[in-house]
Order: sequence, then C-alpha cells, then structure tokens
Amino acid sequence: MNQQQIDWLRLSLSENVGPATFRQLISYFGSASEALLHIDELARHGGKRSIKVASEKQAEAQINRAEKVGAEILLSSDSDYPFLLKQIKDAPPVLFVLGHKGLLTQNAVAIVGTRNASLNGKNIARFLAAGLIEQNYSVVSGMAKGIDAAAHTGALASGVVNESGTVAVLGTPVDEIYPQENTDLYNQIKERGCLVSELPFGTPLVPQNFPRRNRIISGLSKGVVVIEANLKSGSLITAREAANQGRDVFAVPGFPMDPRSAGPNALIQDGATLVQSAKDVVDTLSAEKTFHLEEMLEPKNYKLDFHSIEANLESVRQKVLENLSAEPVEVDALVRATESTMQEVNVVLVELELAGRLERHYGNRVSLVYGG
Repeated sequence: MNQQQIDWLRLSLSENVGPATFRQLISYFGSASEALLHIDELARHGGKRSIKVASEKQAEAQINRAEKVGAEILLSSDSDYPFLLKQIKDAPPVLFVLGHKGLLTQNAVAIVGTRNASLNGKNIARFLAAGLIEQNYSVVSGMAKGIDAAAHTGALASGVVNESGTVAVLGTPVDEIYPQENTDLYNQIKERGCLVSELPFGTPLVPQNFPRRNRIISGLSKGVVVIEANLKSGSLITAREAANQGRDVFAVPGFPMDPRSAGPNALIQDGATLVQSAKDVVDTLSAEKTFHLEEMLEPKNYKLDFHSIEANLESVRQKVLENLSAEPVEVDALVRATESTMQEVNVVLVELELAGRLERHYGNRVSLVYGG
C-alpha cells in the first residue's frame, strides 16, 4: 500500500479534522505524515486534552473496501483530482469514486431541484440535461428523487460515455444506495457515468451529510441550474455555494402560485440567469473566457514555521475567543477585529476546530460551539 495515501486517509479520518482544517494542516506542515505528529498538540491548545487520531489499520480498511467494491480513492494532492473542485476552500481531501472518473475533469453543469417535483419540472430537467450532453457538457446532480433523478436520466438517455455523461454526488458512502427507489439509476450511473462521495465506507446515514455534499455538486461544475425549489430547499444551498465559489447560477422560472417556483423565481430576482434551454446555459458559460480561481494547493510551498508566530499566539487565542460567538462571523472580519495576521488567526481556528469548539459555515465564516 502507498504510505502517502495511508497517511492522507489517517489525517482525514481523525477526530474533528474537517476539509478546511485538513487543508490548513497540509499547508502548515507540508505533508499528512508531519501533520499527524502535531494535531494532538494543536487540539490541546484549543482546549481538548487529546483527540482520536485514526490508525493505519483504519486507513487500510478503507483501501481494502475500495478495492473490494471496485472504487478508486482520489486524494486532493493527486493530479487527476478534479481541478475546479480543488479550488474551493473546503474541498474534500479524499474522494471515493465508482465508474468513469474521467467525467470529473470534463466541463460540467449541475442541475438540482426539489424531490417533490412536478411532471413538467422533471421533463424540463431531462430536456436540459440531454441538451447539455449534446453540447459536450457533463451533468452533475445529487441522485435524489425528483429533479436530480430526472437530470441523471436525461443525461444517460444520450448514450454518451467518457467524453460527457453524468456524475452523481452522494450523501452516503459510494457503495450505498439512497434512496432505494433509485437502485436502477445508481447501477446505470455506476456502469455509464460516475458516482462520487467524500464519505468513508461505513459512515452511517445522517441528514446533515446531504447539505454538505451540495458544495461538491457546485464545486465540480461551471454553473448550477435550479429547477423547482421552495425557499427552504437544499437546492438553494447549492445555488448559494455556487455563487460563493464564483460559479454561475441559472434558474428556470415557474408559475408564481406554485411554491416550487418560489426558489428559482427568487434567484432570478437576485440576478441568476433565466434559463429556457441548454443553449442559454452554454452561451453564458462560453462567453466567459477564464475562471478567476485560487491557485492550486501545493503543500510543499506553504509550509509554516510555527516558531515564527508562537510568541504571539497566546494573545491571539484570547482575542479570537473574545470575538467569537454562536453567530457566524467572517474570518476576514475576525482578523481585522483581533489586529492579528491571517496566519495567526488561522492557526487558532485550527486549534479550536480540532478541539471541537469551532464550526465552519459557507462563505468562510466560523462560529463558536458552546459546550464543545
């Protein structure tokens, strides 16, 4: 087994190591193996006596399970990890992939919407998906019933494999099917498309994993199309993630008296591009020559010398805690309020997250977890 892969998995599986903190740890220490030597110490600074660091046996179990089900494990340091996804601040450090992984590097558009979709809504999703495939765009969605399932079905109906196709981002481990009614769809995507999850094998089914995967749906895509969604729909979370990631947001307008039209109509009022066909999406994306994205993470270039800032950290810890509460605040605002450097504040935030005392939110915001 590859030792780098084992160490990368160990770090990602360790207690309280979320995607953003994982990225910071790699940036600071240059490698997963080095970071593993320090996370217990960082957690103690954050207020927790010790944390559970994943063992090599746990990492090897994930690798063995992947081999058994025919899945591939992609690390965010791998050259074939999806480029667009790598640019988001909370990119998954590990992806578990079943099917044609080449689809993850193709131009893609996400189509999302309500589970309780109308017949017209599902027809529109299939129509748009088929049109995007014809224009050599892959279609990304979340394999939920309703609009998601219709989008995948429309993409699969094109019969195109490898050059463009459909990608399903799951809120379960990649070898588990949810909902069960989509078993046939799951098997078709596994054979002709691509199934992706950030969740390790054996992760239990919990509701919060489904909103979390929305950032991956938008992160893999150049734009997100919303079809039928009420104002509290998870699809609007995906649209919000897309906007924060610098992606285009599109919406299909609907009948004003239908609650399922409230989400797309509100997005259009807020500036989303109105969509009637795949051509509307493709024309908008084609007009944009470049994406203004962060530079790719190269851990060896970001290694931090903790000794250079250690002298200031005690006072920074106190200032950060004084300015944090249960209400999310932007990290940039926290840096200004504490009159500290971004580097110093980020170290303290990593310490607090490892200690289970910090929660990260979309838009690079953080809040304090009381009782953590």
